[in-house]
Amino acid sequence: MDRISVIEQEELIRKYMEENNRTAAVRLLYELSIACAKEKNFKTAESLRDRIFEIDPMALDEIIHSGEVIEQEKCEVIDKGHRETWAELYQKLTVEEANELYFSLKTETYPADTAVYSQGEHKPRLFLVNHGRLKVFYVQNNREVLLKMVNKGQVAGDDTFFSSTMCTTSMVTLANTELSYLDADVLKRWKTDFPVLESKLQDFASRSKCIRDLIKERELDRRCYKRIHVFGRGEAQLLSAAGTPIGKPFKVDVIDLSQGGAGFMVRITRRETASLLLGQKMNLSYTHPLAGPLKAVQRSGTIVAVRFHPLEDCSLSVKFNQLLNPTLIDELGRFKPTPEFDFN
Repeated sequence: MDRISVIEQEELIRKYMEENNRTAAVRLLYELSIACAKEKNFKTAESLRDRIFEIDPMALDEIIHSGEVIEQEKCEVIDKGHRETWAELYQKLTVEEANELYFSLKTETYPADTAVYSQGEHKPRLFLVNHGRLKVFYVQNNREVLLKMVNKGQVAGDDTFFSSTMCTTSMVTLANTELSYLDADVLKRWKTDFPVLESKLQDFASRSKCIRDLIKERELDRRCYKRIHVFGRGEAQLLSAAGTPIGKPFKVDVIDLSQGGAGFMVRITRRETASLLLGQKMNLSYTHPLAGPLKAVQRSGTIVAVRFHPLEDCSLSVKFNQLLNPTLIDELGRFKPTPEFDFN
């Protein structure tokens, strides 16, 4: 369809609308949508189909059939080798979900010995290995600790893709590797248009053990500092990059503490709101209710993990810029909750 014909068709549609001839406008838009779909111009085809709905929401035959043609034409574009590699995944999906997944993917190639993501980085992507081989590891005390190998047909990065956390591991290629990946932003669109696609993808990713399970299974201890369980209210204040306060401070329930950081719960009902906190600077003020102000904690740091729990509070983890005194941790660790302290 050349540019002149497109302009002519647009003028004709405008003419039909000025004459209030919606039937003719819908018919022309329908034919154009089908033609664009067969030319694999899916963005224009979908835009034209949307215009049918705007002009006449009751033109169901044209709306439904043009949608079916678009999805069928998309199916024919999906690379056969890709579909074979990920056959088990695509078998779980409807035609519409399969097309959405495929056209949301981006693909990159990496030479051997190249870092795809690094420990401490914020890279919320789900990686699908089309070709190649990679290793996933973490560094502790200047030593690499190997967790798993990732091969063709396997996924990686699910721990940061499905939950808002910094990368707790690194992944490096061992050979020339081709990866397809999804950015976590796609999950926002799916909630409305494809509400069960995320859970299907997460179910597929869960075939391989998550990082947390691998560490637990191998009895590895990644904690650099002793962590203690604490209780009581604290106050958090978000900070700008320059360290100045942003907005009003808010109450949190502190649940654990170490020299290097803290974990706490906060009442946030929307996942999108909670995710925005990842990587933010903040100051935490906390006084243990049984220890008194002389043992108060006052530290600035960075939010490195945000875990949203439906129907419950959201849990945050903050990494301090400056370590706490280990003696303070030992002293606070001696206190145990008693019935008379109710912090709800």
